[in-house]
Amino acid sequence: MNGIARYKQARSRVGPEQLVLLLLQEAVVRLTRLESTSGADLRWVQDLHHVRAIVLELFDGLDPSVDEALVARLANLYQWCIEELIRAGNEREKDVIVPVRKVLETLLEAWQHILKGEPPAPEAA
Repeated sequence: MNGIARYKQARSRVGPEQLVLLLLQEAVVRLTRLESTSGADLRWVQDLHHVRAIVLELFDGLDPSVDEALVARLANLYQWCIEELIRAGNEREKDVIVPVRKVLETLLEAWQHILKGEPPAPEAA
């Protein structure tokens, strides 16, 4: 089952918080894999496309009624990620995706803490 099919299946089975966690996990896995893939490889194009789609889904899922200031910061962060992923695709440059992966890893760690009912780690806050 491909990532999109897994996402559609999960979307009907889990709550929004768990879905955000799954999206972030998938994005980090794909970005990590991209770091060891040639920019000329078909896998590069596919994974980069999927990560952009994931970040767009995260962006589209933001709900300003929850915390307007936080949503604005996340929107800016997601926008930056999307711009960098587009640049990585245009330049076929792996170094561009490293900061994006680090940002998404930080968000993933924060979500993992939140779902456990723990405060986020200081570096993830």
